[in-house]
Amino acid sequence: MSYNFNCIATGIGSLPVVDPDQAASLSLRYLSEAPIWPQLPKRDFREHMDGQYSESLPGIIVDEGKKRFSFDSSRDLTPELERFFQHYLDKDDSFFAISETYAAGFFGFLRQLAKNGLPKGARFLKGHITGPLTAGISFKDETGKDIIHNELLFDAVVKGLAMKAAWQISQLKGFGLPVIIFLDEPAMESLGSAFSAASPEMVAEKLNEIIDVIHERGGIAGIHCCGNADWPMIFNTKVDIVNFDAFGYRDKVFLYPEDIKRFIARGGALAWGIVPTGAFTGNETADQLISILDESMHRLQNAGIDRAALLRQSLMTPSCGMGSLTPDQSEAILKLLRNVSDRMQKKI
Repeated sequence: MSYNFNCIATGIGSLPVVDPDQAASLSLRYLSEAPIWPQLPKRDFREHMDGQYSESLPGIIVDEGKKRFSFDSSRDLTPELERFFQHYLDKDDSFFAISETYAAGFFGFLRQLAKNGLPKGARFLKGHITGPLTAGISFKDETGKDIIHNELLFDAVVKGLAMKAAWQISQLKGFGLPVIIFLDEPAMESLGSAFSAASPEMVAEKLNEIIDVIHERGGIAGIHCCGNADWPMIFNTKVDIVNFDAFGYRDKVFLYPEDIKRFIARGGALAWGIVPTGAFTGNETADQLISILDESMHRLQNAGIDRAALLRQSLMTPSCGMGSLTPDQSEAILKLLRNVSDRMQKKI
């Protein structure tokens, strides 16, 4: 299915504030067409992407002193695993709910929507989960080994992420808009290197497993990569939206015009991470960023991709989450993104 996103703005995930209602208000104000529920890693270590979706996982250990998550595979996890997989097979979303302790921004978002209604012009609501590769190498077992090496527990992690996405869709679809779920994969840059514990084929399989669940629940699936990645593999998954750092990594993505062309032809959308986050200086202007977008789309046109289709099947985003920035920086980025999106929509 193809969606006419028409260069609307949306966000990635994290914001550098601690008040969930304030964070939700920022999202609804600046990302009004596709607002996100905000992750708040500065509020609590449980809101970091490596642990935010860990509730209900069999064998998970939360070390509050060291503020980290790990798995204890040294004990008999059979009862926990059986319970977990039965709830998965039963498609029991409630078992996989994310609590307010782990996602205060999600509940702040729901409160703001219930109180004030949808923002004017709202077309989508957006949530997110950690992608399977990033989760698989972020979680360790009791020996310090990446959980991606433990076939059974990694399978539980992947299925748990899929059900966290399903639960978000079930909570958000009541507002009457299509729900987008991004799989955030910052670790994708390591794939294919000597440091990678996984093959592209296995990662594609796990991505598609989660995407299938999102689609079954009526959601729209995106993949966010803020560095370089195996772009042909990503474009050839079942994903609906590919989000890339258009400010810093577009030349890497554009090495694969035929894959992009097929992706666009099947209805896929590009989410251009055009406003830099980690590299943000405050000197960036909308004119500068629109010039980059125009030049980039011209390159894709020269590869045989229709410009009108590109504009229809594009979204505008920051290049990455903003949890590590200052509140002032994040609001400046959101304002700039809003300006760029508004001006790009006038080109359609």
